Amino acid sequence: MVASKTISSRRSPGRLLAAICAICVPDARAQTPSPSFDMIGQIEELRLDDFSDRFSGATLVLRGVEVTLPKGLLITMPGQYLTAWDLFRGPTLAPSAKPNGAGLALKDAPPPRVPFEAEAIGNIVSGKYIAGVLRISQGALHKGAGFIQAIDITTGELRIGAEGGSTGARVRLNDPTGIYGLANGEGAKAALPLDLRFALDPDNSPVHAMTGFPVCVPRAAVDPKCPASNRPANGGRFRFTCAEAGKPSATVDAPAHLCDARLPIPLQKGDYVIYAGMLQADPAGGFVVAAHGLEAAFGVYTSRGEEPAYLFVEEARQGTKGEAFADAGGNGLPQEETTRFRVVGFSTDPGRNVEIRLVDAGRNDVGASFTGPDGMATESIPLGRFRKTWPAKDDARAVRRDVVARIVGSANAKVPGTGLTSGKYTAPVSEYIYPELTSFGKPGFPLPVPFENFCFLKFGGGTIATPAGSAAIPSAAPFPSSGHQESQLVGPGPTRACDGQ
Repeated sequence: MVASKTISSRRSPGRLLAAICAICVPDARAQTPSPSFDMIGQIEELRLDDFSDRFSGATLVLRGVEVTLPKGLLITMPGQYLTAWDLFRGPTLAPSAKPNGAGLALKDAPPPRVPFEAEAIGNIVSGKYIAGVLRISQGALHKGAGFIQAIDITTGELRIGAEGGSTGARVRLNDPTGIYGLANGEGAKAALPLDLRFALDPDNSPVHAMTGFPVCVPRAAVDPKCPASNRPANGGRFRFTCAEAGKPSATVDAPAHLCDARLPIPLQKGDYVIYAGMLQADPAGGFVVAAHGLEAAFGVYTSRGEEPAYLFVEEARQGTKGEAFADAGGNGLPQEETTRFRVVGFSTDPGRNVEIRLVDAGRNDVGASFTGPDGMATESIPLGRFRKTWPAKDDARAVRRDVVARIVGSANAKVPGTGLTSGKYTAPVSEYIYPELTSFGKPGFPLPVPFENFCFLKFGGGTIATPAGSAAIPSAAPFPSSGHQESQLVGPGPTRACDGQ
């Protein structure tokens, strides 16, 4: 699932292949840092600047403060990127934006039944709060958990609560295309329309077992897209290897089960699951959780070296570096910055290495990749977990929007006829680490976020799908400047972080 919260994605093992940026040298002129902000709260008001512009800027009122959302800013939703203009297309993502409000703000008429939450991170430039990162959800840390008490195959609804009970939460997958069960508009499920802005990510596997193997909600008593035969009927149903006849098992304590790895594993009554999603009122009474992510507490592996194989990224943190500031007296502000990068995830094939690549949306050939045997430990506990930290300042790195994990040697392609993706998982960088003061009170406010190193903001970040086709994402305007000028970010070494973007 797409994870997003606090700010505080080739072949040389453990190292970034090439330096993307030299340590930039500020000039001797006095510099004025822009105070940074990080605010989380309910969306009080949301106004769009231009209803004819797909990349229009907007104004968000959060915790009583007006925050400018620049033109070209992509908003991280639970399962996709949207623009402010997209939010005004409403729950159905209509072809055009509607001037009667996005329905997400407390000031909208009518206001949402359950408030929506935003996290805005940015700098205060010339008296304006300008965001460089924005995440919207109904509660980024909200989640539910429990045992599946019942499965309604007519609506795709799960009842989740205490084992053996019958009064648990009502959970339906917000799945527009029906990858993991009934599609939103299919059969009896269509009677309760789900908000497409908060749908699950269709390009990864946000509905999965703990190893990343996709799981599904059966659509019928016999469902060829979610076959009961894909899961053992005995006590080994919580840990096994989904293998074709004669293919090896991933590990001795996960015995092979004759299984079609091109199809997901069916959820069953009695499974323990963790789910995340938005509360949606049911006109018939009560609330339904429209889930954009679900994880089942069992492990499924795939045969070593065989296709398809699956993985997911649990955590991705990237340092943003940042340049030193000199105060008006010529003394530098005491600060610490980092380019450290850390990733944690899981793979169904522990026998193959995982390559990690940092990219911008729609620009899969731009960025840096790094991999190595130390990135995928075949003896790791639990089996299948990969984790790696590239240390601070081993190289300067441009800040990217996404992290891509790929199984080395995999086709990294869609599985025909299912919508699942083999050998590849793409997720937003879940946490950025920006410079911190090492002496309290100087300069009397938080140091700025160095958005000049966020190449997708400075120069635009690839493409995004629109109702009329694909469109290039423009650079952010107004820009949430850190206070450094371009002329202050030059040096005698290699080019700056975002040169050539």
